[in-house]
Amino acid sequence: MNRAHSNSTTAVMMAIALSAGLAAGALLPVKAQAASSALPLARFYPTLLPSSPDGKVEEPEVWLAKVQGMLAAAPPLLQQSLLSAQTAKDFSSNIALLQQMQEGLLKQGALDMKAAIKSGRVSTKALGDASNLVYKALEPCRIMDTRSATGGSGVQGPILGNQLYTIPGFVTSGSNWGQFGGNGSSDCGLTNPPGNNIHAVAIVITILNPNFDAYLGVSDVASLSTVLSNVALNYTHGQGLSTMYIVPQLSTSSIYFALPAGLSVQLIFDVVGYYVVSDATALQCVQQAGVASTIAGSGGTGNATSAACPATYTLAGGSCDSDSANLNLASHEASGGNTTWFCSGVNSGGSSAHLTATANCCRVPGK
Repeated sequence: MNRAHSNSTTAVMMAIALSAGLAAGALLPVKAQAASSALPLARFYPTLLPSSPDGKVEEPEVWLAKVQGMLAAAPPLLQQSLLSAQTAKDFSSNIALLQQMQEGLLKQGALDMKAAIKSGRVSTKALGDASNLVYKALEPCRIMDTRSATGGSGVQGPILGNQLYTIPGFVTSGSNWGQFGGNGSSDCGLTNPPGNNIHAVAIVITILNPNFDAYLGVSDVASLSTVLSNVALNYTHGQGLSTMYIVPQLSTSSIYFALPAGLSVQLIFDVVGYYVVSDATALQCVQQAGVASTIAGSGGTGNATSAACPATYTLAGGSCDSDSANLNLASHEASGGNTTWFCSGVNSGGSSAHLTATANCCRVPGK
């Protein structure tokens, strides 16, 4: 029942597959037969792990499954170093090194994509603006735990084989991760922004209590056969395990996952980052006008201040406008901690005039 995960899956192939709308291979492929058992490392529980949500102390079996996954994905020398750790500090140092390697691979995937396009190995016509993808890390956040998912969520565990499961509206679910057994009070940094600008998400998949040697398929395509052909994780029966996996968000904005027939497991998904179009794209800008100030004639002076820039936007400049040609601008500048635009004027005419300040506020899409 086990399906081998190809060792040839690399960051560049992940990037090409991602941008072409195909399922990406796990960044850190995990074979079903782990080289060593992480059980001796249980003495360091509950040391914080990189993929654990903020403030959460993992349950022992979840913690050990994540450590087993990191151990299986580590190079041989780092495996030996991790297993030979004598203190909690040694253990944490090795885990931190693994995390740095993982983050490097995530960022390299976007760079490899650009190189593939530049060399002509991938058509920009096929990729569109996906050629400028960059990786944005998130604070780890739980979006699914089948053990505590509600019956109406459709993912209440244990998950059974030969069935297609989904987390719908992945980037637009808002704070409703609670029904899936995840964070019920946060959008996990995935709504607008970045929302529909997301091209792929990075999740840490943790599997618990598998009843046979098998594999888990994950994709953004609503097809059981397609999902099962995209192997995210191979595992052995009875052993908890985890892996980092990149899920495209091109065909849909959902995560689909499935097991072969006869399987039964519990699953946990922690989101740790996403891919969006790079900051080199055009800025999104809005104008925030303030209330017009009335300035008396015959030398009257007055000021006007714009409304503040919305959250996530930055003040990029502004303008000062009047309904009278006799109103002369005295000064204009950023104010309010660089969130508003300030204008000052002198009215040389005989009648009152109005002065309005408008802020130009911009942000990078996906921020």
